[in-house]
Amino acid sequence: MSMYQFDNKTAIVTGGGSGLGRAIADRLGREGARVAVADINMAGARETVDMLRAKGYEAFDVYCDVTKADTVRQMVQTVTREGGGIHILVNNTGMAMESRQSKEGLRICDTDEALWDMSINLNLKSVFLCSKYVIPQMIRNGGGSICNIASLAGYFPAFGASYGASKAAVIALTKSIAMQYADDHIRCNCICPGAMQTPTGLNANKIGMMSQESADRPRLRMIDRIADPMEMANVVAFLLSDEAGYITGTEVRVDGGSMAMSVKIPPRRADE
Repeated sequence: MSMYQFDNKTAIVTGGGSGLGRAIADRLGREGARVAVADINMAGARETVDMLRAKGYEAFDVYCDVTKADTVRQMVQTVTREGGGIHILVNNTGMAMESRQSKEGLRICDTDEALWDMSINLNLKSVFLCSKYVIPQMIRNGGGSICNIASLAGYFPAFGASYGASKAAVIALTKSIAMQYADDHIRCNCICPGAMQTPTGLNANKIGMMSQESADRPRLRMIDRIADPMEMANVVAFLLSDEAGYITGTEVRVDGGSMAMSVKIPPRRADE
């Protein structure tokens, strides 16, 4: 059953070939959106499209290297032509590349320039490029809605310096887009996911940052489990919908209470 009525709207989901992107594409398809699954991994994108079509949703795949302006422009042209305009953008592509080399993430002096550039390009430049070329199409349609996928790493320096810096910048860029294009009837928000049952999230679990295996581990969140990606996708769908029409320029933490548990409240004295 559709809650948010995205009928006759076209949505781009970058990184839609797997993980959270696939869950978001599924959720938007359920709401009636025509979903453009954009990914550099076309096999994964086609799997997502096949899954959506099997459920009766309208979807198509499109190649895009979100770090390169030429392919982003071409992707936008393709989606505009095949989708009849662009109304929704989900900037989902991202990766904690440093965690591949170190479970704690790399320190500044151990991070080479190539890895830094790669991380910034994938996690931040991608949001800039996709927004830059989609927003004019939204303006032509009379407005639109954007949701960026940031991270709790934008607040905590997990997974190394480049990942945290890039995700903090995504939060700031979200606010800039919202402010600059409000008069064009474009809203922009972001979510900051906690641990998820995706390849990236499960990898973090394996390296011990979010482990549920140890009985004596410190509790990391109030809701003491790893989230299903659809729990993130549900929030994304709401933020993109007209039901959230008065919400823009903000970040929503979908983290099971992780941020709240990071606040240390000193115990009260017996005489207080």
